[in-house]
Parts: sequence; structure tokens; C-alpha cells
Amino acid sequence: MMGLSGTIGKQMTLSQKAGDTIVGRKRGSSNIPATEEQLEIQSRFRIASKYALAAILDPVTKAAYAAVAKPSQSAYNVALADAFTPPEIVSIDTASFHATAGDIVTIRAIDYFKVVSVTVMIHDHAGLVMEVGQAVKGVNGLDWTYTAASTYPAGMVAKITVSARDLPANETKKEVLIA
Repeated sequence: MMGLSGTIGKQMTLSQKAGDTIVGRKRGSSNIPATEEQLEIQSRFRIASKYALAAILDPVTKAAYAAVAKPSQSAYNVALADAFTPPEIVSIDTASFHATAGDIVTIRAIDYFKVVSVTVMIHDHAGLVMEVGQAVKGVNGLDWTYTAASTYPAGMVAKITVSARDLPANETKKEVLIA
């Protein structure tokens, strides 16, 4: 059975993965209509698949994904998972931020593959953006630091919005209110 793939009768489907033959139930389509959530996931999967196909055509990107692939994964598999999974903003530390130029906001952002940029926006009470800038990646690869460029009057800053972006351009936003 080595190297075989396809459907045998109406009973089983054979497929190949990393040189192994996988035997499973015969695949078939469902008669149950997809839910909105399932349709959304299908759409995200199509987009992720197109990204992964494009990513492995670029030798540099393919090599980066292949470098982190597990033995049973290909560069395509890693790129697909990266495109399907948006980055996560784990925390926004504003303990060192007092609305003064030079104050620091520390952001912990993670991703399936890697976060490529973190943007910080400082808003006033009316929601207007007072400052926007890029955070700098720390040496640990997890934390990003943003240094405030301006000083603001006491009580003027209401919230900080952080946006993390990964290689496939997935973006996640998170806000923290300033007391």
C-alpha cells in the first residue's frame, strides 16, 4: 500500500503524509448546509491557502517557513497555519506610561510564526488619535516597546490602542484604558 492514494470502493480513502500511508473513512460531501461560522472558516481557509501557495513561490519566505517546520510538515503547511492564525496581543503594560515624552509602553505579542510590526496609538477622551508610532521589538522576541513622543496634560490621555501584524498581514487590535 506504500505510495497509494485515492478511494477504494465506497469504504475507505488512502492518502499520503510525510511518506506514510493514511487510511480513513471514505470522504464525501455533507447534505447539511454550512453555518455562518463554518462559511467564515471556509473563507479564511481559502485566503490562507492562497497566501501559502504564494509564500512558497518566494524562495526566501519558503526557506523561513521550512526552517521552523516539524518533520511531518512542509513549508506550505507552516505558511497555511501562519496565515490562518492571527497574532495575539497577550498584554499591554502601561505601568511606566504617565503621558510624558519618553514614557514606555511594553507590549507582549505572539504569533504562530512571527509578529512583524506593532503599532501604538494614543487617544484622548474624545477618541481622537494624538500620537501614532511603531514599537521596537525586544531582544526576547516577545516584547515590543513603544516610547511616547509627546507630553500631554494630566488626564488628557484616555486609551492606548495596540495593533500587531504578522507576515501574512493578519492584524489584531487591543485597547487599554488609562485611568
